[in-house]
Amino acid sequence: MSIDSELLQIDVTTENANSVKEIVLSRLATDNIITVEQAQEYASKWNVIIIKPSWFKRWKDRFNVDNNIYKFKYVRFED
Repeated sequence: MSIDSELLQIDVTTENANSVKEIVLSRLATDNIITVEQAQEYASKWNVIIIKPSWFKRWKDRFNVDNNIYKFKYVRFED
C-alpha cells in the first residue's frame, strides 16, 4: 500500500484552507456583509476539511462524484 502525496501534505493544505476562510470572513465583516459576531461564529464552529469521496461510499454514490480526487468541504463542528 502506498501513501499518495496529498495525504502527506493534508495537514498543511487544511491549515492553508482555513487561513483563507479566516481572511474571507474578516473581509466580509469589514465590508459589513456579515456582523463581527457572525464572522466569529463561522470562524469557531465551521472548518474547511479535505476529503476523498472514496472514504464516504454512501455520500459518493448519492452525489456521483469522482472517487480519486480530493475535495474541500466546509463543515460545522459543534458539541
